[in-house]
Amino acid sequence: MLSPLTHDDPAGLAGFRLLARLGHGGMGTVYLARSTGGRTVALKTMHPSIATDPASRTRFRLETDAARIIGGHHGAVVVDADPLAPTPWLATEYVLGPPLDDAIDLCGPLPEGSVRALGAALAGALAQLHTSDVVHRDLKPSNVMVTAYGPKIIDFGIAHASGDDHLTRTGAAAGTPAFMSPEQAIGQEHTTAGDVFALAGVLLYAATGHGPFGTGQPADLLYRVRYADPDLTGLPQALAPILGPCLAKDPARRPTTHELAIQLHGGQGHFADHLPDALLADIARRASEVWRHQTERLPTPADHATAVTVPVTATPGMSRRKLLTISGSSLLATTGIGAGVWASTRERDSDTPKSTGSGSAPAALWRRSITTAAPAELGRPLVVGDKLIVTTEAGVSAVEASSGRSLWSGNPVLSSWDVATDGENLFAVDYSLSPREGLRIAQIDLDDGALMDPAVTEKAYNGKLVGNQLLCVGGDVAWLLTARVRKEDTDESSGVGPERGWLIASFSLSTGKQRTELILDEPVPGEYPWVTGVRAIGLSLVLFFRTKSGGVDVLVCDTRTGTGVWRAPLGLNADDAARSPIAVDSKHLYTASDAVRARRVTDGKEAWRYQGANVTAYGPPTVKDGVVYAVEAAGARGLVAISADTGALLWREKNPVSSGHELKVAPSVGDKYIYKHSAAGLRAIDLRTHETAWLHPEPLDRFTALMTAGLLIGVGEGPMVALPLEPSDHASS
Repeated sequence: MLSPLTHDDPAGLAGFRLLARLGHGGMGTVYLARSTGGRTVALKTMHPSIATDPASRTRFRLETDAARIIGGHHGAVVVDADPLAPTPWLATEYVLGPPLDDAIDLCGPLPEGSVRALGAALAGALAQLHTSDVVHRDLKPSNVMVTAYGPKIIDFGIAHASGDDHLTRTGAAAGTPAFMSPEQAIGQEHTTAGDVFALAGVLLYAATGHGPFGTGQPADLLYRVRYADPDLTGLPQALAPILGPCLAKDPARRPTTHELAIQLHGGQGHFADHLPDALLADIARRASEVWRHQTERLPTPADHATAVTVPVTATPGMSRRKLLTISGSSLLATTGIGAGVWASTRERDSDTPKSTGSGSAPAALWRRSITTAAPAELGRPLVVGDKLIVTTEAGVSAVEASSGRSLWSGNPVLSSWDVATDGENLFAVDYSLSPREGLRIAQIDLDDGALMDPAVTEKAYNGKLVGNQLLCVGGDVAWLLTARVRKEDTDESSGVGPERGWLIASFSLSTGKQRTELILDEPVPGEYPWVTGVRAIGLSLVLFFRTKSGGVDVLVCDTRTGTGVWRAPLGLNADDAARSPIAVDSKHLYTASDAVRARRVTDGKEAWRYQGANVTAYGPPTVKDGVVYAVEAAGARGLVAISADTGALLWREKNPVSSGHELKVAPSVGDKYIYKHSAAGLRAIDLRTHETAWLHPEPLDRFTALMTAGLLIGVGEGPMVALPLEPSDHASS
């Protein structure tokens, strides 16, 4: 239910405009919000009073990490987050569907077929979470959102790493008593088996309208959870032998999520096929309501009336296909994904917002709306000669850098990680329909976007694998993440590829011959792309690998032989690391988290470490001409310049102004200015005076700016804007 904003709610937060309240509790408030690019999100914030507690901040960060792990198929996509902000916040997709408890209030207990489909999908969601060694610990009907495409699990506020008792102490029960496991009720470790217990309780509620241990005071519920038999009254007879073992007091007697999914449902039909018409109509109403809602604000704190909403009724006989069309189109509008890539009109310079910085920001030369892949999917546009190349769900598209004119679009490349450039030419992995067609690398014709004849065709490698990744191209060499064809690979294989046997191979583009191969003896994480960043510099190939836990490992290889030189964990979040290019020069790899660190490229040993007084975190660094630049969190988020050789502080930004996101994207360095990205806009810091020269007030915080042909092209969630650089400020990035 959408409720009005209160008198003291801000108009906006972290670059999002607040539209309504979705919920409010002891930890914070959840808002319906919309970005400048039109994306609608659920924005969760933490109360400032709680934000001063380090343990609460840690929980908030863990919640963000767990939400990223489960991903968008089984959970709400994490759009952005800043657990280090003065008011920590988490923005996820706005899920188009009711919580399960609201659905039961509306429709009554669900039919057996609905419960089976719901249970199988939720078991799959938990299995994905458990694969990453994370347990939810608070699965309950209000934390399950029902959409036309399947259920989504939300609210990971007390999720934690399996086996980690850092935030849980014996004797302290955390969770919701009515759906706790017996071991959780007495403060013992809640393992994956505990999530299975909670899932059975949720499914029992969905099928009967009541929980497994009734209602009442928390103490009474906790006693029943520990000692009483579950109440299976009203449960369809065929479900009792499935859910009963899940509610066993002994965790060892409960089935696994995989076993439970197999028992519940065979996977036939769309999820919407198994939902009652009344629930489908409610989903359609919510999809429409989010765009019809008018922002309201209560005049006084005492007035808590909910916002007036206009229900949209659905025809009782509405087909599932029609509902999927309505809900899907609303979802596309909500998430900002469209069939068209570029706006059909070009805005006039006179419409450009005026600068609110200390100086006058340059007027935009052109502005185009664009939908790119998410940062975590390497959606940063590429600079290829005088063109910008953008990968979207519609394929690869090109725009003229100097004018913003659309050149061509719709190249059928599957993923953003299939494309790489050497700065002058564009190459792609040409996906095959059969593993035995082999792996192909082809150049893309920059005039029309067509794939040219393959430069590399290698039958030993499986060209059908979704995880194939063109890592980088340079000096006649293409580097790929791929795997060999196996005997069990068939034309009907999913294309996801083997759990093991992935490798890094390099090929000569002029001869088509293989140069090197390095086998990676480890499984691929569930989230793609596996490699979130890569740079070839001198004799070193530096790769950032996504780990199963959502972190980042760095691997450095010798470009001559392809052999691994060293590998180490970096303590970074993979999605955050994917936003910015790797900061590396011929001597060091530079990373930042609680401190800015330099590792020697030759052996991975720490060369130096910089941490200012009272600084808790640093944003991703960038390096140019022997200087490392990063934004530090110490009150206001100011820029620091550090010697790349020694780690000594060279200078600190004067009079910094914080507006959110400064710790998300690495700064971009020109000859005269260094550009800091924030929710307030693109801020130019004068390299001579160390003060703000101007602020271009558009939230160009999603990706690192691109510099080419005398232009700085800022890529935001909504528009792509081209700003003129100073004559002496021409650089490339």
